[in-house]
Parts: sequence; C-alpha cells; structure tokens
Amino acid sequence: MKNPILIPELRDLLKTNNYEILKSFLDDHHEKEIAEYLGLLNPDEIWKILSFVNSYKRAEIFCYLDMDVQVNMVSGRHKRDITELLMQMSHDDRADLFQHLKSNVADKLLVLLPLKERIDVINLTSYKAETAGAIMTTDYTTLNETVTVGNAIIKIRMEAPSKETIYYIYVTNNLGKLIGFVSLRRIILADPDQKIKELMKSDVIFTHVDDDQEVAASVIEEYDLLALPVVDYKNRLLGIITYDDAIDIIREEQTEDLEKLMAIRGGVEEKSYLDIGAYVHFKKRVLWVIILGVLGLVSGMIISGFKDILKSLIILTFYMPLLNSAGGNTGSQSATVVLRAITLKELFPEDFFRVIKKEFSIGLMLCVCLGVMTYLRVLLFSNNQDIPSQFTLGTIAFLISIALSIQVIGSTVFGSVIPIIAIKLKLDPAVISSPALTTVVDMAGITIYFTTAKLVLGI
Repeated sequence: MKNPILIPELRDLLKTNNYEILKSFLDDHHEKEIAEYLGLLNPDEIWKILSFVNSYKRAEIFCYLDMDVQVNMVSGRHKRDITELLMQMSHDDRADLFQHLKSNVADKLLVLLPLKERIDVINLTSYKAETAGAIMTTDYTTLNETVTVGNAIIKIRMEAPSKETIYYIYVTNNLGKLIGFVSLRRIILADPDQKIKELMKSDVIFTHVDDDQEVAASVIEEYDLLALPVVDYKNRLLGIITYDDAIDIIREEQTEDLEKLMAIRGGVEEKSYLDIGAYVHFKKRVLWVIILGVLGLVSGMIISGFKDILKSLIILTFYMPLLNSAGGNTGSQSATVVLRAITLKELFPEDFFRVIKKEFSIGLMLCVCLGVMTYLRVLLFSNNQDIPSQFTLGTIAFLISIALSIQVIGSTVFGSVIPIIAIKLKLDPAVISSPALTTVVDMAGITIYFTTAKLVLGI
C-alpha cells in the first residue's frame, strides 16, 4: 500500500544526494513495494531513483507502477532511459504499455526499438482486446523436432536469459506448427544424443489466438499449467500465456461479473477504489439505479390498487418487507449458484428443465421452513393487532405463510432461469440477473401477497 509519509523522505534523500540510503531502500524492498512508493513521485524523480538499480530490476519496478504513471514516464524527455527500459520489459507488458499510449507518442517510441522488437509490438497490439492474442507474450523458446538434446541445451542456454519462462519448451516442425512440448527437467536428464521428438509429448493443450481471454485463463486453471501456447488456425505457434497473466484475467473477470451482478456498469478499473474519482463511481452506478427506481414506482402503483385491503387489514403491511426480502434472498441465491455453474461450464442452456426441477425442489423445502416460521411468528407476536371480527388471527397467519411460500418457490425458480434465458437471448447473464430479479421479485411479491389475501379472505 502506498505510504505518503515516506515520500517527503525520498525527496529529501534526492535533494541531499544521499544515495547510499536510497540504494539500501531499493535493495531491501520487493519491486512491487518500491513501485507503490515511487508511484506518488513525479516522473523525473522516479527516473532518478530508478537510475540506482540495474536495467532488469528497473524494468521490473516499472511494470508494477500504475499504467497512468508508466504512460507519463515514457511520454517525457528521458529518451535514452526509455529505450533501455523498453528492451528489458517482457513482451506482453511492453505491448500493454503501447496500447495505452497516444498514437503520436507510440509512433515516436516505436522508432527507438530495433526492427525485431518493433514488429513484435505491432503484432501483439493488433489483436482484438480481451482475446488470447491480446494478452499473450512472444517471449518463449521453441525447438525443432529433429534437434538432439545436446544441441537443444546449447540453444536453451543461449536464449534463457532473455526469456520469461523456459519451464516448457515447445516443439515445432519446419513449418512452425506446434506438434508437442517437453519439460526442461526431461531435457536435462535425457541422453545428449536423443532427438527431441523422442522426448516430447504430443498431447499439447493450446488455445486459439482469437479465443476469449477468459477461456484461455480457465484452461490454465483447469489443467494446472504454467503456460499455455497460443496458435493460429493453421496450428502455427504465435505465443504463450503465462499463469501470472491468467491469475490477473481471472481476477479481472470475477470483478467484472461481481460489478455487473450488482448493477454497476463499465469495465474494471485498473486503479484502486480510493484512487478512482467519485464521479467515475457515480457514472458506473447511476443508470441502473435510475432504471430500478423508475420500476420501483410500479410496485407503488400495485400497492395502491390494493388500498382497500390495506385499510381493512393493516396487519398485512407489517409483513410486506418479510415477503419481499425472503423472495429476494432465495432468488439471489439460486441466480448466483446457477450463474457460477454456467461460468464454470457445468450448466448449459439445454439443462433448462433440469435446473427448474432442482430449484423447484429446493424452493419447496425452503418454503416449508419459512412458512412454518412465519405462521408461528404471526400467531405469537401479532395478537395485539386490530383484526376485523369476521377474520381470525389463524386465518391471517395462514394467508401470510401461503403467500410467502408461493413467493419463495417462484423466486427460487425465477432466479435460476434468468441467467439461462439471458444466454439464450445472447445477453450477459451477470448484468440481467440481479437488476431483473430484484425488480420482478418485488412486483410479483406484492401481487402474490394481496391476491392471496383476496382469495383466502374473500375481500
């Protein structure tokens, strides 16, 4: 976490040229911790402090800085430092930085890079956002199937210092097609005269360059991979996605789904909650709040249509919140469980009727518990209420528990089918589930409540 108390001390060390303490600070802290502190300084101050570490650690610290800080730093006048920094950055982090730069700044920085790195940046930034191609890195090692283990080790030793990961070595044929992989451990322990083709495993797990990034991350999670190769539709190896990128994607997607479930619009912000302005939060929340507020007026209109019942039985008013909250809670539970199952590919639209059957059974069990509880609650704690002589407290308790039971069963089933219906309609189930569920359950609950009262009591 950023510590503003240390910032004046860092600035004072810079002014007094107390470089020994600065170097000690940089040596004693992890790159991420250093970035947390440096992020509160201006670009010139950050560049000066980074000059006390080697180029590799400098790039590591830089990649942990917030993206807006990175953009400000490379948009300045430190041309020589920027070139060296860009060369030391991992391929995917470098491409991500270029995607956040203005076109004129990006063009100027591209000129600073050698031709090979320049082409790499252009290729990586050309893929559609949130696809496997957009998050992959070209920082990997490949071997031809005909190479011997001895020659493979020589090649790996030459390339390893500049590669992000060498735990897996990918095997390609002369056309660049991915045909297998071999672990570094197996290469080291093998006979130097053996061919790589004899050691490799051909059942390689991969993803296509145009696949959604969430799909790629889920494959890494499912198969416990350290890296996932990315291929084109001719099976040519284009890059890899590493496990740390997969963790970031999963966290981002979970955050996005959670925000959608809570009716918050917009993408996931790269900054922390406190670093995001209040107006940004307002813009992401206001639309659905207004929509739900307008739809909430419908609930008021429904209540006004049953005002005669309320006048004669004021006791019904006291249990309306219980009815709505019970429906909302059970509906949200079923929607969340089904949405999670859909996300994990455990449920599909064709399971529609199986889901209804299961959730109906669950709703029945829940309504028995809540119905009995509500019946006893009315009998034991509402005997001091004014009730017209033609009705008994037992009858009132019965109708309230019956209405609650219908609401619970209906909400449980409805909450479970909303995500599936959303998928059928090609809508985001996370966006639809919570707002639609809350509004419909409220309106349906009030209608069920007073309709049950009319039927049971004959009002």
